[in-house]
Amino acid sequence: MRDIKFRGKRLDNGEWVFGDIWQHNGRVDIVDDRAQSHPVDPETVGQYAGLPDREGEDIYEDSILDGSYKNPMSGEMVKRHYKVTYKKGGFYAELIGHHPFGTTLLYFENENAVVIGNIHDNPELLQPQGGNKDVN
Repeated sequence: MRDIKFRGKRLDNGEWVFGDIWQHNGRVDIVDDRAQSHPVDPETVGQYAGLPDREGEDIYEDSILDGSYKNPMSGEMVKRHYKVTYKKGGFYAELIGHHPFGTTLLYFENENAVVIGNIHDNPELLQPQGGNKDVN
């Protein structure tokens, strides 16, 4: 069975809370595993993608993934950061910056990717990677 859960930043202290989503009278709450309801900023709410990264951390909508890899031909490190989005009925890992192949289905990226942040706490990670290469 698929886990359906959400996260959002609490309005009272700005901390992340995880659980079920509840919307009523224009307010959005996350109900945690102790059945406590916490009002959250609706802009920060993201659904669990149903997949972990390579280290076992849950991937959520608006997570930022590092999918960098070593080019087997040149030995150079190729930088790849992705933003997780939900559209067209599925989760996608959208490459930050330019790439000729554009977006990728998330299940393809999660095996090698690591969650390095999210768009709300780490907006600096949304900057395109310089040339997509990391020179050592």
